[in-house]
Amino acid sequence: MNKRDQMRELTAFDETGKWTVSMMSVALALMLFFAVEKGWISLVGVLLISKIAALPAWKKTWSRESIKKRYLLSREAKRLAHWNSITGLTAYPFVIVFLYFTVTGQISTLAFFVTSALLILSFVMMHRLYEHHMVRLDENYVTERELKEEQKWGSA
Repeated sequence: MNKRDQMRELTAFDETGKWTVSMMSVALALMLFFAVEKGWISLVGVLLISKIAALPAWKKTWSRESIKKRYLLSREAKRLAHWNSITGLTAYPFVIVFLYFTVTGQISTLAFFVTSALLILSFVMMHRLYEHHMVRLDENYVTERELKEEQKWGSA
């Protein structure tokens, strides 16, 4: 089991498509807006539905991380990859709720863009730190940069 096999498996997994989950989240946020405006559902219902709606995206993240975990040798690296997957379960529904608050006008457009920019920047920095730490823990960990480069040149 080497990095090349892992890259092939991750490439095949990534080619299955992932934009449908994002589009479903946006559609769900718009439907929830309509349902709240009509008085059919409360904010607690919105939170519950967004948690349930996050399960497919979380499962995809979990499956991708489990591919990476199979190739890891370090126990600490496996534990950290597992923790990364679990945090996705708790964080992803907040994206739907954030979209809902923006669509309903509870958050201004400026606040939406500023918050989104800050969240994206912090996510990118945290992901890079995560990958650097994982590479130090286990030499079999494949970073996203390595995977994209291998896919670009077609050797994976």
